[in-house]
Amino acid sequence: MNIEHNWQAHCEAEPLAYSSAIQPHGGLLYLDANRCVSHVSAQFDAYSPYPAASLLDHPLPKELADALAPGLDKLSAEPGSRSELVAVSLADESSVDIVITQGNKDIIIEIVPHTESLISPAEYSVQMNTPQNSEQALLLHQEAATLIQQLTGFNRVMIYAFRDDGDGDVLAEARDIEVYGSYLGLRFPGSDIPSIARTLYLKNPWRLIPDSQAQPVPLLSLQQSSPDLTWSDLRSVSPVHMAYLNNMGVRASLSLPIVVARELWGLIACHHAEPRSLSLQVLRSASRNARHYSLAIASWQAASRMRFMDSLTSRFKAMRMILLRHGSILTAAADMAPILLEQLNACGLAIRFGDDWVYVGEVPAFNVLEQMDDWFESDCSEVIYSSDNLTLTHPYVGLLPVAGALALKLRTRGGDSVHLWLYRKELSSYVEWGGNPNKPVEYPDGEIDIAPRRSFEKWVDNLKGYSLGWQNEDRIVALHLRHLFMEIYG
Repeated sequence: MNIEHNWQAHCEAEPLAYSSAIQPHGGLLYLDANRCVSHVSAQFDAYSPYPAASLLDHPLPKELADALAPGLDKLSAEPGSRSELVAVSLADESSVDIVITQGNKDIIIEIVPHTESLISPAEYSVQMNTPQNSEQALLLHQEAATLIQQLTGFNRVMIYAFRDDGDGDVLAEARDIEVYGSYLGLRFPGSDIPSIARTLYLKNPWRLIPDSQAQPVPLLSLQQSSPDLTWSDLRSVSPVHMAYLNNMGVRASLSLPIVVARELWGLIACHHAEPRSLSLQVLRSASRNARHYSLAIASWQAASRMRFMDSLTSRFKAMRMILLRHGSILTAAADMAPILLEQLNACGLAIRFGDDWVYVGEVPAFNVLEQMDDWFESDCSEVIYSSDNLTLTHPYVGLLPVAGALALKLRTRGGDSVHLWLYRKELSSYVEWGGNPNKPVEYPDGEIDIAPRRSFEKWVDNLKGYSLGWQNEDRIVALHLRHLFMEIYG
């Protein structure tokens, strides 16, 4: 049984946005396209003077509609458009904070008690500078984690960055001195935050769980359908996530998305061992600083890409001259090899042109070269292929002097196949995980169930047979190289 696959499928199938329940620290109204109340939280009268059942299938009461009008009028038709009202008085009740969000067709109104914050937003609003190198980037990550921890008062704040393979690394951590253990530098499997959850993080400015063990409150409705709570921060906590946080010893959490080029680059993950709520003022300040941090990361990545492309241009100019001077890719291989091996951190190069081969540096035996190349020609649909563990992806090849390979292919004007292979040596390394990444199996009532792991102590995985992984930049180099070959020979 593929445990990881089953766990991933279970998490992805969980209807997070359609739980029909909310966390109990606030009240929720759900308005349909006609601005009638289609759903309301069962304890709505705890946060307003209006009994929940009396609101269903009716327009908003005039006093409530008047109080909400300034926020409703600011909404655009764009899903996710939101407005926030602070310290609003509803009848004789205490002041409340209100967040109004436009859904696909409906409107979500969330009401929480107003609490005065002692913080000054200006004190915790910092314009973060764009790093110029990797060392400055590490300082930026730490600066962001420390700032958010000081602002929110959470026990532990981590900068969690997603990798190309879906897993995540903790790049920085700020924690109270009494908090046990550090997650800094540890890796967490991608299934900890499935794509369905990442989509929700991308669409919302924050996700606050003041008490992960609090019992959810159902939404009342005269309809059978479940409302879409994609844009609701009050949305109830998933049972899987509740168990996950409990196993980590976490009672309250706050997640702030790090969005770069409209994609979820990572999260600012805040954990607290006891229940902890935050005022709307603090949440807005934390979200603003998360956006500042995201912009600094985006600027750094854009500058890094520019430097990479400039370097690529000069190197490919030299390779073009080599190819034109030689007239043949096979005779040019020896002069191209130093450039390519350095650019791609490779130990060997093999080129096939038609039925002829040439290779430079450390490569597999010739019979293995041909065997893998036949597979690449006939059975691989990709024009650019990579593997960081050839004995895992091609077990028939046996022991090899190399561990990873990147290959590209094309056809010339004359119909000859051109294949280029670049190889990397085995990298003696290990990955430090936040707990054993293999999920434990439970058998409730005789049924197989996969649970969140119970321990998050550092768990070391020694990597055998792996090379340095091939990154997006490596594939960009291969793509440019293929275009260059096609321009000259295609």
